Formats: sequence, structure tokens, C-alpha cells
Amino acid sequence: MSVFHLQRVLAAASTSTVLAGAVLAGATAPAAASTGGGCNGPVTGQACVGVVEADGGAEIVFEVRADLGVRAGSACRLRLVALDETTGVRWDSALVPCDRKQRQERILPNPTEGHVYRAELQILPNGKNLDSAESVPSPALSF
Repeated sequence: MSVFHLQRVLAAASTSTVLAGAVLAGATAPAAASTGGGCNGPVTGQACVGVVEADGGAEIVFEVRADLGVRAGSACRLRLVALDETTGVRWDSALVPCDRKQRQERILPNPTEGHVYRAELQILPNGKNLDSAESVPSPALSF
């Protein structure tokens, strides 16, 4: 891979990261017909949902961030759950350890008008029992 190609890849990745961060921090894309969204939860565990304008239309960005520290224990696991509350469809990410800083993101291209979307941070203290899971939901995003 040439240095020029590597610079283009890194620049594109940086631009995408900054754009997604701006949307999830509360900015809204001007052409997106959406209301709500944003982030919810304490600094140690947040769930966010927002809209970004992409080539050819809007995309929904679901994100969870967690920094529970070693107090969470070695068995603890967490994941992002992205939800279309209108249809009940959900997308679960892989379970990852709680005892280190984590960030997970999912992008939904071409969201459906009239649908309501939400992100959820799911924390499983013992790593597997969904009955004892703690959840932090994002605010609802109506698209």
C-alpha cells in the first residue's frame, strides 16, 4: 500500500469518526427528517442514536460507550443492541468484556420513514444471564 493511499484511508476514517461523533453529541443533519435521538446514561455507560447524511441519503448511527473499569469483574460482558421499535427488529452486537473501555457502533443505511429507532447498552454482570442484564436505553429517534 502506498503512502498516498494510506493517507487517504486515514483521512476518510477520521472524517467519518468526527462526523459520527458530532451527530451523537447532539448535532442534527440538516436534510434528515427526524426528531429526538441523542445520548442517555452516565459517563460510565451511554447509549446514543443519531442521523448522519451520507451519499444517497440518511443513515442511522447507533452507538454505545462504556468505561466500567475493573470493578465490573472479569465475567461481566456488554453489547450494543440496535432497535427498530416500529417493527420490533433488533440487531445485537457481540458480547465484549466490561472491564476495559469499550465503544461499539452500528450504521443502518436507508432507514424507513415513519419508524422509531433506539440504541441500548446491555450489561450482563455475570456475562451470560439476560435475566439479570442491566440496560441503558438511548432517547427514541423518530425518522
